Amino acid sequence: MNRKMLPIASGVALAALAGALFLYTAHPVRGSDHQDSPTMIARPGADITDVFVFPPPTGGVEQNNNVVLVMNVNPLIPMGQSGNFAFDPAVMYQFKIALGSDTAEDLVIQFKANTSGSAQTLTMYGPAKPNVAGTTSTLVASTGSFGFNTPATLTLNGKQIQVFAGPREDPFFFDLARFFMIIPDRNYQNQPNPPPASASSFRGFPNAGNTTTCDHTASQDFLSSNGFNVLSLVVELPRTLLAPPSGVPGVIKVWATSSTTSGS
Repeated sequence: MNRKMLPIASGVALAALAGALFLYTAHPVRGSDHQDSPTMIARPGADITDVFVFPPPTGGVEQNNNVVLVMNVNPLIPMGQSGNFAFDPAVMYQFKIALGSDTAEDLVIQFKANTSGSAQTLTMYGPAKPNVAGTTSTLVASTGSFGFNTPATLTLNGKQIQVFAGPREDPFFFDLARFFMIIPDRNYQNQPNPPPASASSFRGFPNAGNTTTCDHTASQDFLSSNGFNVLSLVVELPRTLLAPPSGVPGVIKVWATSSTTSGS
């Protein structure tokens, strides 16, 4: 299972009818960034690089009442080649939302591509109570379908939901060169006989009151300096669709999973 978690503040909940056709199993890893496991290399369309939860960047009523969820997948798409990539139709992409003090999902938002290629359409399911909680999932009730790389508006219970699914620049930055010095076996070029570690920590982090920042110059950060792209799933929706039945605002926890019917 590919998983990221981030708490945010939110407001009221919802349950919807369940309609399941297939049983999807989450991939057997706890987290993944940029093809760091054999499972993800074999199916890059299921590789989750980042999950973000934040208020809409525009001011006004929407900023106070809405929330944006973003899941980025399929890393290392070369600059200028985004048109050759689309979402994997064999994968269920899923935001899971826990309400209250526990960390079991109470709501899910699911996406699935209906066809292959950049002319594909995708369907959004939920937000709704999951049919099955845990590492297996089935599709909940459909909210609506929309085109790849085309912003769209869906409606659920009279409330508007903005959605987008398509290529975007990867926001990831990381001192990869130093990382390969700390954990040499993660660099495929060092296989099958990786050398011993030649560093024990990253440079540039705050230390003893300093306020220096991580080194992400081009010589150290190979990923962002090459301008790679990802595929983004973006949904902006009213916070009232993501809250407990009591309607009392509280903290929610959000993470993402990618699943297939085979688990691979």
